[in-house]
Amino acid sequence: MVRLKNRYIVVQIIPESKECNVLHYKDHVLSKCILAAVGKYYGDYGLGRVELGFCTKYCNERTKIAIIRCSHLSHQLVTSILPLITTIGDVRAKFHTIYVCATIINCNKFIINYQQKYLDSILGQIESAKERQDMIKRVMEFELS
Repeated sequence: MVRLKNRYIVVQIIPESKECNVLHYKDHVLSKCILAAVGKYYGDYGLGRVELGFCTKYCNERTKIAIIRCSHLSHQLVTSILPLITTIGDVRAKFHTIYVCATIINCNKFIINYQQKYLDSILGQIESAKERQDMIKRVMEFELS
């Protein structure tokens, strides 16, 4: 039996409007958006290669970080298409690829470090202790679907 290898792509979603602090999107919206772009630029061949094993594993609306899983053979198609996507659902936004790795554990470690740096920059701006604890709880939640 042959093992199917996966690659995990950690991306940050940056909305075009600055007043949007929290994006309200779900994992399936990201998946549909990426698959539509792959179908548009690479056609049926690219879509057929990418669909095998493709899914969005994690999405944090507060820090705008997502983990995308795809097969080892098609991760270059996905990473090349991400900068070309301009809308996610009805929100104008763009993707920044932060990290590509082979295991979800490495993605988990990277995201925890990344979110800790994000918290360090944000917590200096919050004055009350209750709001700080609430912000830490919301940012550091890490649930894989």
